[in-house]
Amino acid sequence: MNHTLSGSYLKLINEKSKNPDKHPTLQNKITMKNSIIPMSALFVTGLVLPLHAGILVDYDGTDDYVSSDTDFARKASQSGSGPYVSDNPFSDSSQLSPSSGYTGPTFYGGYNYTSSTVNGYLSRQQIRDYTPNADQIFLQAYKGTGWSGSTLTLHGIYIFNQADFNPGFETGSVSLDGVSITWTGYITSVDSSSFDGRLAVEKSGTYYLSQTVIDLANNSGSFSLSGTSMQNELWAEFNPSSSLNFDAGSANFNSLDLESITAVGLYFEEDGWAGSSSQTTSFGLGIKTFEATGTAIPEKSHMSVLFGMTVLAVAGIWRRVRRQKAVA
Repeated sequence: MNHTLSGSYLKLINEKSKNPDKHPTLQNKITMKNSIIPMSALFVTGLVLPLHAGILVDYDGTDDYVSSDTDFARKASQSGSGPYVSDNPFSDSSQLSPSSGYTGPTFYGGYNYTSSTVNGYLSRQQIRDYTPNADQIFLQAYKGTGWSGSTLTLHGIYIFNQADFNPGFETGSVSLDGVSITWTGYITSVDSSSFDGRLAVEKSGTYYLSQTVIDLANNSGSFSLSGTSMQNELWAEFNPSSSLNFDAGSANFNSLDLESITAVGLYFEEDGWAGSSSQTTSFGLGIKTFEATGTAIPEKSHMSVLFGMTVLAVAGIWRRVRRQKAVA
């Protein structure tokens, strides 16, 4: 690295050319002068905390989380006489994931399923032991005589909280870099209904759903969003504690800074579809894998301390140079 010498040093160089023995410490001074910037640069480089990227959540049913079908820790209550309602209110503090017999990531959320005229409810709310395919986060509504004449609805959300992220990401500021999901999904198709999913995130205590819609009516589905596509995604506020039914038609989608994310998950819904007498399962949804990647960001307070330490160190170097010049 080249540095411009001050006028005083140029004067000393000229004097040394005339009287080489008069200034024996000149070369040392020039060396010290040239070393100030590189030394401080090394000091700063050594102190700045690097960004740490990795996997925040890794639900992978092939890891064999259960040895048999294992019910959720919280299950829906069943009530009504038309409509018939299965309701499991949203909670991000009371887990859905099984409290025992399960070794996978902890997850939260809630869901609601209704049948207008047929007396039927959710039949599976569990981690389904789907050996050898994958242990799936599974919801299903089954009725042996079918669902003919009934209008059906489903709304729900699964959430993975930051406190349960992988080590290194469970506290502090974390940015969301990407999400990938695989699933098995089924819904009765007599009215060509869709089965919609959306990504979900929490930031500063508010939940948001993605504008991008995932088609969950696929028996072997997959979806991923990352990089520029993730950065450019639009999001709308969503309050699952108030209602699990997201009204996309009146939602206001905007860009969202994905730093300081405190939860990530999947929203799923079908606002209304017709049951069938020939189809005993009105819907089934099994999440095989859910992976979220992100980056841990150093706290600003830590960076302020490091900057202050760097300033003091550089000031100390300058004082040493000034003392050496005074002695010389």
